[in-house]
Amino acid sequence: MKFVIFNAFAAVVCLLNSSFAQTVSTPIVGFAKEQLPAGQHFFSPSFLKAPVYSGTATLSGNVVSGISVSGGLGLTPFTDRANFPTHYLEITSGSYAGTYYDISSNTATSVVLAETPNVAAAGSVSVVIRPHVTLGDVITADSGIGEYSDSISVYDNSGSFSSYYFAEGVVTGDDFATSMAHVPVPQGKGVGINTGSNLQVTTTGQVRQAPLRVAAYPGAVNVIGSANPSSSTKLIDLSLGQELSAYSESVTIYDTSGNLNLVAIAYSDGSSPTDDNFNPYSSSTSPSVATKGAMLVNVDSAKYITLPSPVQ
Repeated sequence: MKFVIFNAFAAVVCLLNSSFAQTVSTPIVGFAKEQLPAGQHFFSPSFLKAPVYSGTATLSGNVVSGISVSGGLGLTPFTDRANFPTHYLEITSGSYAGTYYDISSNTATSVVLAETPNVAAAGSVSVVIRPHVTLGDVITADSGIGEYSDSISVYDNSGSFSSYYFAEGVVTGDDFATSMAHVPVPQGKGVGINTGSNLQVTTTGQVRQAPLRVAAYPGAVNVIGSANPSSSTKLIDLSLGQELSAYSESVTIYDTSGNLNLVAIAYSDGSSPTDDNFNPYSSSTSPSVATKGAMLVNVDSAKYITLPSPVQ
């Protein structure tokens, strides 16, 4: 995997072979080319799109006011196909920092969220609004994906999934004709890719500079990535030990060979991630979530999984 990163304001380009080890306040942008062998993969894009708003706001219920935006930030407006959210709002201050919510509609000074954040998050908060990364951003004509054959699976919060394909240069529905490039891939989430040939997936955008809290739901296929575009992430460097219910909820990791070989099934003992015999992992034994890869998180109740910032 080749990862190139450059500071948007300094015009400095460098090649990274390890994770970030710097504190920055300006946006970091870059691109990565990920090689996916023929077969099956769970893939999670980790770059972000540039924000359309960043600043303070007032949160009351599911309405966020006191902002300034232009254009439509709600659902796509198609009349002949399913519509999806185009933008989301992330809270960046307080105890709910790192949580994010789809936007269902907006005015020039407010947005309506598809979900109501916890009442503890209400009041004056710092927020950022970004466009979603979509299937059309992840799967492009130059990736090598097989038209009319290879598929992309997107999983919802209830346990269902939808399959999409590639035909005539665009991501489509199962009719191989209706463009579905607008389907979002929420940050921290991943998709399934089933390909008959080797792929090269190129992703680009901004790098996260703060922890991310990704919602996981019972009965769902929770495909959660690492948010780090430059290196793998060890399970012991996550907060799974405290966030998963002890001895019941689990994380499953597969390899990136295309064969979905099992790497590990991990649990929690209430404080640390463990193997399937409930032996706590150490730094030398901990399995890792691969760069752009994902873990499948199985939970008994809805909760957040925290992904650390790639920038330290």
